[in-house]
Amino acid sequence: MNDSRRRPTAFAFATRWSLLAGVYSFCCAALTAFFLSSVLDVFADVIGLPAAFAVPILAAPAFPAGASVWWALVERRGTVTYLRGAAFGLLTALVTGLVWTVRFVSVWSTEMLAAGPVRLLVGFVFGAVAVAGVLVGFPITYVRRRNRAPADGPATAKSL
Repeated sequence: MNDSRRRPTAFAFATRWSLLAGVYSFCCAALTAFFLSSVLDVFADVIGLPAAFAVPILAAPAFPAGASVWWALVERRGTVTYLRGAAFGLLTALVTGLVWTVRFVSVWSTEMLAAGPVRLLVGFVFGAVAVAGVLVGFPITYVRRRNRAPADGPATAKSL
């Protein structure tokens, strides 16, 4: 039997989209880290990350977070909506930020996190990445809606 001619199953299609969402999340996180590099360079320095690779290292948790969140919110449910796309972006950004906050606490302790300027800095970064996360959720949702799985069939008014 020739397996090369078989159409991909809905599961394989969903898995590919989840991995693509992870790559997309990583790229968006790297771009966001680049734009926030003046603030994040200080953060990377205080937790011991190499300055030359700070942007990709800071963006790295977005890949598994993005793939997992996309799978849980969009592919597993089988409903591709813009609200789920925005939630995907927001949750991916917050999980990525949480990973680095935990790393900061492991290096400097919770007392340092509670200090006034540090708390303000962390709040600013979380706010910026939350807004960016919501905004980057829409384009991938749009593309996913245009590329329905073979088993999905045409879009319905309910899935809009």
